Amino acid sequence: MRVLIVGAGAIGVTTSVILSENGFDITLLCKDEREAIFITENGLQLKQAKVLKTESVVAVADYKSLEDNFDFIILATKANDLDQPIRSIKKYLKNGLIVSFQDGFCEEQIARIVGTERVVGCVVSWGATLKKQGIAEITSKGEFVIGKLDGADDVRMDHLSFILEKINPTTTVSNINEHIYSKLIINSCVTTMGAISGLLLADILNTRSMRNVFTCIIREAILVADALDIDVPDFSDSLNFYNLVSGNHFFKRLYRHLFIQVFGLKYRRVKSSGLQSLERGKKTEIDYLNGFILEKANELGIHVPVNKILVEMLHEIEDGKRAIGVDNLLELGIRCKGGRMK
Repeated sequence: MRVLIVGAGAIGVTTSVILSENGFDITLLCKDEREAIFITENGLQLKQAKVLKTESVVAVADYKSLEDNFDFIILATKANDLDQPIRSIKKYLKNGLIVSFQDGFCEEQIARIVGTERVVGCVVSWGATLKKQGIAEITSKGEFVIGKLDGADDVRMDHLSFILEKINPTTTVSNINEHIYSKLIINSCVTTMGAISGLLLADILNTRSMRNVFTCIIREAILVADALDIDVPDFSDSLNFYNLVSGNHFFKRLYRHLFIQVFGLKYRRVKSSGLQSLERGKKTEIDYLNGFILEKANELGIHVPVNKILVEMLHEIEDGKRAIGVDNLLELGIRCKGGRMK
């Protein structure tokens, strides 16, 4: 099977190395010629459990350099770098499927270009960091959850599952939107809080006031989900959002803080992809994360002050009007007593 991977970031590099190692015909579409030449000359490297793997892959920068057709096209770019790549490569898809690894709800945008029946949503619940160009490191374990946007049965999904299983356990579901929203909530916490503070997740969630912010984000996101009639599933089979934010008596608050702190330790090596973008001088995906929650809340007349402030803070950082720093979250945490905005 021929697979085109669009984007040589942490997830794109990791996916390329593991699939190439397992004998799949991989082509990596890079952002520019300089990156493609570097990867062609040096190969890709992946650090996993202290083992460094190196693989050579076909790397190109110009979609016109692509040959033949692909069984699967995996989009591993940022959500805000989505539109142009799809328009450029859709003719190489033919009878295949296009798979969105992006965070947030990008599938409908993709479907408008290639058609709903060809779009697969994919929730990536494992983490990786791009150490240098062409060099990635896996930072947390997890799984894939995949599903056709139209929910239809499709034998090609069995082939896709077979491919992705080489990387991590893969589950196919009939309603992928619910799982996308579950991941969106986590990213609205982890990615955004990391980008604003500059800290790794364990350092963020080691502070009580920041755990309160974490809880506030989730509570507001669940309010929006209820209004949208989305039944949010557990994240990675372990984090039940409803159970986490329900109740406010002493023992419930104690459980909540302990659970979130343990969650932070489990994913302690995770570095926010939003922070990595800011460090490279690029925009974050905030409008697809907390911004999505805020947009839907405004449409529904729901008050989500914490998500609103986070969106504003991160845009100020992107515009150079605010510095990255822990004080940003501490400032907000003071107002999130007991996991509720005061």
